[in-house]
Amino acid sequence: MSKEIIKYIEKVTADFFKEWPVKAKIEVSSEDEFITVNIKTDKDDIFLSPSIDPLLAIQHLIRLMVRKQFPDQVVRVAVDIGGLKQKRKEAVKKIAIEAVDKAVDSSSEVNLLPMSSFERRLVHTYVAEDGRATSESAGVGRDRYVAIKPNA
Repeated sequence: MSKEIIKYIEKVTADFFKEWPVKAKIEVSSEDEFITVNIKTDKDDIFLSPSIDPLLAIQHLIRLMVRKQFPDQVVRVAVDIGGLKQKRKEAVKKIAIEAVDKAVDSSSEVNLLPMSSFERRLVHTYVAEDGRATSESAGVGRDRYVAIKPNA
């Protein structure tokens, strides 16, 4: 990923937090075409509780600014505050493993609760790595969920 894009993301994220009454430590890393913005503040909870909507709004704004600045490039940006995404990855992995176990033990389909596209992708990855079952997304919009079926 271009150093110019990374520097731009660092700048717009830092500028965004200048107006907030919180001190933010911002680390931007890249792998292939995927950029992760890790933010740590002295008040992470205001961005995560009672919902993660503020985190998602920040991520959306950064993505829009990057798209406007670099319209000819495909740049995937994920924002994490307070390590939430790593914690969520671990929780989703546990849910996926338990669902595979249940599907295999009962020889029947297990439907998970609706999840974000990020979480569904994680479930599909974990199920594929396990190899004892298959998974597919179903539902529409915010009601999309993952169905896990044991292998025959």
